[in-house]
Amino acid sequence: MSSPESKPRQGRRTGTGDRRRIGDRRSDVVGDGAVRHATWSEQKIQFLTRYLFQVLGLLFFNVSTAFKPTWMTLAQINVVFLVQVLQITLCFWHASRHLHSVTRYRIAMWSDIIVVSLCVSNDPYEIPPSLIVFILVVLGNGMRYGMRFFAEAVIGSFVGGCIALMVRKFYGDLPIPMGMLFLSLFAAIALVYAYILMGRIETSRRQLERTSNTDTLTGLLNRRALLAAADSLFDRVNHDSGRLVMLFADMDRFKSVNDGRGHAMGDQVLKRLGEILLDSIRDSDIAARYGGDEFVILLSDASMDDGERIARRIQSQVSEYAREQDLNFGVTIALGEAPTHGKTIDALMDRVDEALYRAKSRRDAPAGGIERAVALR
Repeated sequence: MSSPESKPRQGRRTGTGDRRRIGDRRSDVVGDGAVRHATWSEQKIQFLTRYLFQVLGLLFFNVSTAFKPTWMTLAQINVVFLVQVLQITLCFWHASRHLHSVTRYRIAMWSDIIVVSLCVSNDPYEIPPSLIVFILVVLGNGMRYGMRFFAEAVIGSFVGGCIALMVRKFYGDLPIPMGMLFLSLFAAIALVYAYILMGRIETSRRQLERTSNTDTLTGLLNRRALLAAADSLFDRVNHDSGRLVMLFADMDRFKSVNDGRGHAMGDQVLKRLGEILLDSIRDSDIAARYGGDEFVILLSDASMDDGERIARRIQSQVSEYAREQDLNFGVTIALGEAPTHGKTIDALMDRVDEALYRAKSRRDAPAGGIERAVALR
């Protein structure tokens, strides 16, 4: 990007050209604290697993010669499974259009618990094999959606299991052998232990992610964390027909700050810019140091006009800080919108990069410019 003291465009392509080649970035889950949001591929596997268990449940009750109704008939149990299949299908369809939905996670989990409880209460065997499915429900939901769902699944399965055993005893006149009591006790202890262990692992994971995902100087996300988070954000854009605005900020004449006032002042400038970026966005948005004097902001559910207002606010605060410190630097910002300018992080970055180049090429004023990306034709 050719301007005095800015890197030439060719240098940007070669020196940091791997920024376009981000196919090796990991696809991660993101969350809002105690709830984690799974990727589309993970959710597909979970729905397919649910279908598999419906088939196994139908076979278990319809093929078993030992079946004797407890408080439901075989026809009623089959209806329960068919309704569950319909519910799974509706949730599957909803997930294909709205990737992240805590309400859907909860509906699917409690539906699992209710159906398993009904199966246990009607299981024809003295020690019901269907009790094991409670463990799978807890682990399947807890390990995928975080500690909040883990706790809900443990409590729900415990309550559902107790109710199912009481129904077997008082309505089906089925005995509760000592083996089943110990099996239930062992399962409960295993789940509580798994919850404690999972909590410790989750705490360590968050601490490690916080350390590895944060730029130590500015406190913003680093490049790796930005690209990982972008995967989930673009999944939501492509599945939910949402909008995502990208701001790419490139500092002007930053080299003169380092050369004239030293690297300590340069670090102070970068740190202050990081504070300005964080103060200018919402908690749901993402601000990251892409590398050197380049910064990226991702605005969820925002318009280009919203992005331009934020860009002008950032430039105004940067100019004010530069005057206070008697420094000669600014920031140029380019904007792009997904999916208008690209449906992937690579495509959107290309369009925004071109806009930044145009702004850098024609800008003569000392203050930074703002340029919008051009839509793909």
